[in-house]
Amino acid sequence: MVLALAVTALLSAPRAPAEASVVTYVPKLDALPALLPFFTAAGSRSTLFRPEGWRDQAHPVLEFDVTDKASLEAAGVDPASSLTVSRLGERSVSCVALKDVKRFTQASQERLERLGEVYTKQEGGVTTVGARDPLNRVLAGYVLDGDESCAMTGHGLSVEKQLPELAKVLGKSAKGPGFALAQGLSGVAQVVVPKGAQHGALTLSADGLTLIADAKAKGLPLAALAGGGTSPYAKLSAPGLAVVRARLARPALGPVLEQVLRQVPGGKALSPLSARVAPLLTGNVALFAARVKVTQGLRTKEARYFAVKHVLLAEVSDAAAVQALLGGLDAAALASRAGKLEVGLAGTTLYLANDAAAKDAALKALEGAAGKQAHAGEAVVDPKLLADGLAQVPLLEALQAPELAGLVAAATELGPLLLASTRVSGWLDPAGVGTHRGQAAWELDAAKFPGTSTGGKATAP
Repeated sequence: MVLALAVTALLSAPRAPAEASVVTYVPKLDALPALLPFFTAAGSRSTLFRPEGWRDQAHPVLEFDVTDKASLEAAGVDPASSLTVSRLGERSVSCVALKDVKRFTQASQERLERLGEVYTKQEGGVTTVGARDPLNRVLAGYVLDGDESCAMTGHGLSVEKQLPELAKVLGKSAKGPGFALAQGLSGVAQVVVPKGAQHGALTLSADGLTLIADAKAKGLPLAALAGGGTSPYAKLSAPGLAVVRARLARPALGPVLEQVLRQVPGGKALSPLSARVAPLLTGNVALFAARVKVTQGLRTKEARYFAVKHVLLAEVSDAAAVQALLGGLDAAALASRAGKLEVGLAGTTLYLANDAAAKDAALKALEGAAGKQAHAGEAVVDPKLLADGLAQVPLLEALQAPELAGLVAAATELGPLLLASTRVSGWLDPAGVGTHRGQAAWELDAAKFPGTSTGGKATAP
């Protein structure tokens, strides 16, 4: 029994060339249909999410629907086993376990014959099959050993030299620190960056109309987090665009504060103050964004900053000392044509606001907000207000500013889906030196998609 389980685990392990830059791995193909309710519903509002965009393009030689058991079996693929798709520059590789080798070879033969003259080689027990076109290019092919196969396409480039090397992938679990991080994540599909200064994995699962993404990564340029714990903002909640709560490690506070002020119009006037305030911060911080209101276009940095009405909150350890420091602040230096900043202290909360209404709403929400924060970072976004904000980006200005063009594209492609969503949330925690673990959940509005039930396996922040 133990031996059988070990063999099953080995056959279901990811297969990927060592030089792969990105790997998509499905541990059990017959579990993949769990994603269809969300993607089918979301795809009706956004082409980015349509299942047709990915379920028929999983293999460079075979044609099958990865979410349909009958289609997989017709191609000889084992629905109870795994699929690994790797990207190697312009080339891609797909590895599968087979249920019926004869069906697989017949289906592959028919497909390869469309690309050119099919040839077969035998070496060391491995069968290599490729298709050579009139220009002497091997546009696609596969290697086969027992009931396991890996196929490659060059998307117009010859793969003749790479095919023999592909045989080394068969029967061996993919290696790399990214795969090691992926082992601790659950989900029906994984996307892995195997190696590099920044590596990690993201897995997808779904419960009805809720899509859940779990991720673990190392080397991300994020501020050091202190983990979960007591915070005056642990239960902070107010009607608005977004609420973000975080517990930062105290050594990271100075650099984080400097980075924040670089984005703030008039931030130079606050720099001398920030250097003296940073040692008095506890690390508990929060952001409340109330809404987006574009009144003066988005041509300038100042206009963009004041378009998102928000307030930053930070707990201080010595309110009296901070109040004394604020007494020397020149309020006139915080005003500009686009808007006015307000810096103040409410109890032990230091705030920096670009909108009075957002500030008042956040400070009112502080009543009863203290408690135990489960994660180092937590965020909740109102998707409908986000869609409204994206819709306010001026089209004419986007034609002149590339950085705005992406927002217009997002409004066009994602806006209808955001309007049909109820909640987007997530959390982030430290998971070792330079490593982070996080989860995000996107919940669609069941009332907008009759006939499909929604659920919520994600841990809500």
